[in-house]
Amino acid sequence: MRVHLVLACAFGILSTGPLSASSAPQAALNKTVTLHWAIAGSGKNAGGAPVSFNNAVALTIYISSAGRVFLKKRVTSIKGRASRETSKAPGESGAYPGSVRFEGSKMVGVQTWASGAVQFTATFDPGFSSCSLSVIDAKGAGGKIMRKGPDGQMYVIDSVSTSSPTCSVQSGNAFAH
Repeated sequence: MRVHLVLACAFGILSTGPLSASSAPQAALNKTVTLHWAIAGSGKNAGGAPVSFNNAVALTIYISSAGRVFLKKRVTSIKGRASRETSKAPGESGAYPGSVRFEGSKMVGVQTWASGAVQFTATFDPGFSSCSLSVIDAKGAGGKIMRKGPDGQMYVIDSVSTSSPTCSVQSGNAFAH
């Protein structure tokens, strides 16, 4: 019997690092960016038993008028067996190290694991009114991704793929509601 787990980004929190108004382009200020993607894969638990996962990831990012970045992440098992939501405000410490930065018309986020990392890149139009998304899972030393599952146990991910990346932008603070 295969065990279905929410492994991919299940309870990771992206930390924002020291973003300031000068880091975020003026057109990005007071905007909410919503990112979605699916992630699926397989691996092994600490005992060597096979595991598989198939999850939906939703990441909401608000860039304040001062350029501060606030994040809320929700990962849900496609089968509806588990769901976990985390949030992050500037200055809060997180379970996983990570960063979000602006590079011109792109917002790049990285979240590292015990071995490996995930990177998302949102590319915006000149007015920051629309965007596209790419997501990459990268293997660490030894060609494996190692990360904790929602149960706190370490898992070795043998294969992982992302699909259906979407990105949208709206004016204002989605968290204020």
